[in-house]
Amino acid sequence: MQVLSPSRGKEAVSSSRLLIVDDDAYLRATLRQQLAVEGFNDVFEVGVVADLDNALSHANPDLILLDIQMPDGNGIDICQRLRRNGFAKPIVMLTAKGAEGDIVLGLEAGANDYITKPLRLGELVARIRTQLRQFRASDDARFEIGNLSFVPANKMLHEIGSDRMQALTEKEATILKFLYRAFPNDVTKDELLAEVWGFQNGVTTHTLETHIYRLRQKISRLTKKQLVLTIEKGYRLAD
Repeated sequence: MQVLSPSRGKEAVSSSRLLIVDDDAYLRATLRQQLAVEGFNDVFEVGVVADLDNALSHANPDLILLDIQMPDGNGIDICQRLRRNGFAKPIVMLTAKGAEGDIVLGLEAGANDYITKPLRLGELVARIRTQLRQFRASDDARFEIGNLSFVPANKMLHEIGSDRMQALTEKEATILKFLYRAFPNDVTKDELLAEVWGFQNGVTTHTLETHIYRLRQKISRLTKKQLVLTIEKGYRLAD
């Protein structure tokens, strides 16, 4: 499998959108500032559970930092509700030191990880990056590309908000998955050839270009947006 260089992988993860759910306004502001220094520029926040649904719609987060103790709700119940409602992306619980029972309940409710307060930024950032990388690497994850959703495991593209869909071949799904995980970086034709076809003899860039053409045709049946862009030495997904 073609592996992104550490710098490219870090950039792709840092472009993710984070949502902080915590009633401590000072903590939220401090985290936003410190996460910005680490390259996370799209960080959103809510201080009460009543504002969570609007925040989810607006922020469309790739990861949620969720405090277990909220003034108008319980983080464990919130986590369960998010999972029931189809939120599949990572949730990291923020717990009090020594709250082993809450930690177990949070993980059973569907949280991916936890970190105890007072927070240590280095540990928090490491855990955030790990969860984002693991989610991007999962074929069961649901990705949003423009106004389409894509689940690599079932090789299907869906138009969000409708029943329209397009089935992809194994190669087309692998190409789209690799482009998504590399975003916002470019991917060279050689990288795609190595990822999709390995080192098979007789596979040329023409083979790749043919698959890209067919993938674009299928995308165009669902949206007018140009989602797979041609760059000087390869391709990348549109913003």
